[in-house]
Amino acid sequence: MIKLVALVNKKSGLSIEQFRDYWIDIHAPLARQIPGMRGYRINVGSDPGELTPAPYDGSAEIWFDDRQTMDAGLSSPQGDIAGAETSNFADSIVFLVCEEHVVIDQSPVGTAA
Repeated sequence: MIKLVALVNKKSGLSIEQFRDYWIDIHAPLARQIPGMRGYRINVGSDPGELTPAPYDGSAEIWFDDRQTMDAGLSSPQGDIAGAETSNFADSIVFLVCEEHVVIDQSPVGTAA
């Protein structure tokens, strides 16, 4: 299993609510059509309280079986459409290709694993 993590800065002029709504309601349905995806999570930043604010407004986690499947999915017509469309809600995206190491595997009550 391989994970692609996207660290996202919202488009200038969008509120965090507009950013969240566009990403979840418009972009995600397009991105979920990318072939070979095993999982897709969107994480939208919120008030960090006493913590130092992060330099990103959100992140996405996308799982694939392996690098070949990831590369094929991202370069597919569906991947091209989703990739080109990100400029509507994001000014910048930094990608990390990761090998995940689960330390604790417990979801809070009432959430899907």
